[in-house]
Amino acid sequence: MSEPAGVIHIAGAQVRIGTQLRQRCSWCGAVLCDYELTLIAVPEGQDSEPAMWRTGDLVAVNGNASWVVEHQDGAELPVGACGKLDHAVTA
Repeated sequence: MSEPAGVIHIAGAQVRIGTQLRQRCSWCGAVLCDYELTLIAVPEGQDSEPAMWRTGDLVAVNGNASWVVEHQDGAELPVGACGKLDHAVTA
């Protein structure tokens, strides 16, 4: 079975400005997570921080689905990674 179509991004740093929390791809700048923290409902006693990707994770995105792609440090980027697209597309 082949992998679903989509783009693989490199998770960047998590940035908070006021009540906005965002995480973008380190390479192409695509938004991976975007939260307005005042709009998140959390049951009492639970951690109120929303889930984010670890910086450096390879994150496959296909529509509304996203998941971590296993990757060996130092290995070539997988097919479908934004880092393999023509530089003019991601600059």
